[in-house]
Amino acid sequence: MPRLRSGIQASAFCVLCLLLLCPVSSTVLADESLQIAGMGGAFVGLHSVEGGIFGNSAGLISIQDNNLSIALSAQDLDYESLPLSEGEQSNALVSFRLTPSIYYSRVIRGVGVSLGYVDDVDSRNTIRVPDTVASYIVDERKFISETDTILEYDFFRDQGVVLSLGYPVKPGVGVGIKLKYKHRTVKEGVIHRPLILTAVHEEDVNRNDPAKLLPAIIDNLDIGDAIDRFRAGEGSREDVIADLTGSGLDFDFGIQAKLFEPGNVSVGFILEHLIQRRIVKPQPTGIRLGLGARPTEWLAAAIDLQRSLDDSGIKINLGWEVSYRWQRGFSGGIMIRNGFAHESPRDLSSNRTKDKLSIGIGVILGESHWDYTLVKLLDSSPISKATHMFSSTVRF
Repeated sequence: MPRLRSGIQASAFCVLCLLLLCPVSSTVLADESLQIAGMGGAFVGLHSVEGGIFGNSAGLISIQDNNLSIALSAQDLDYESLPLSEGEQSNALVSFRLTPSIYYSRVIRGVGVSLGYVDDVDSRNTIRVPDTVASYIVDERKFISETDTILEYDFFRDQGVVLSLGYPVKPGVGVGIKLKYKHRTVKEGVIHRPLILTAVHEEDVNRNDPAKLLPAIIDNLDIGDAIDRFRAGEGSREDVIADLTGSGLDFDFGIQAKLFEPGNVSVGFILEHLIQRRIVKPQPTGIRLGLGARPTEWLAAAIDLQRSLDDSGIKINLGWEVSYRWQRGFSGGIMIRNGFAHESPRDLSSNRTKDKLSIGIGVILGESHWDYTLVKLLDSSPISKATHMFSSTVRF
């Protein structure tokens, strides 16, 4: 961990050097969400020509042309067998998180406008199967077996329309607002669903002879009917822990101003979740402060600090992006991104930190752009639990 922290500190130093030492705005096309993720989540001080609904809304004043982007983020795609407790025959964790998004952005009469839709679905389920319980009723010549399936579910969905507006108050200074109409669903509980098999054999079967009794039971099992009853949920029980749903508005405010013309260095500030009306499990208000620079057409760098007002933890995001374009034969290009994110403990009594590494690559073909970004916790978790992001963007 000390080596990791020293590496992050060295990267932060390099980014700051790039911000302060290098001498115009890049025109590389990219999906905004993947650009942010690939640069470690740093974006507050960056302005771009293809801004969307994910960055600092004050930076929308730099948009060029019309930009349409479609993206998909996949995370925690996992099936994991868990250790068995006494009396269990199966125990597994199944999880996934998918976030599709789409947005369109352009400048209309000097105002940067971006309109989009985001759908974030997070599902984490544990499926346990206890040992089968079987019995035989002698007088009725009836065999019964019951296998309970226990599903512990934790479901979250946040979907809605996002409108971002950026306005230049004076040269080099922009302000922006972001309005999000969200429909949020939170469900948590436990479902018990039994699979009950029954069999009634003929009277002439010798119940004291296992060699004859067992085949008779197997031949008379109502497997088809049992599966139909299981699918229909017959005999199931649900214990609901949380079942919340609601729609409401969320509001962010942002500022961005140019600090130095040499190096094209800007500073940004965002207040997140200022107003949250009728939203299920509202998020605490947060503050973000960041520096961003585009010193050349092929380089961008940024560093952010962010904090939630309901805890003492601080997040640090930093990253860089390099790009190259050509016009030989056809218009094309490539870009590479890298970033780090560090999250300190939320309370002073804890020493648990989170560190993430992000790597991204983009390919430009004419006016279309294809991006991929990987975001991975720096721990022992498998790559399947990392965040994989894909996007396609077109300018016209």
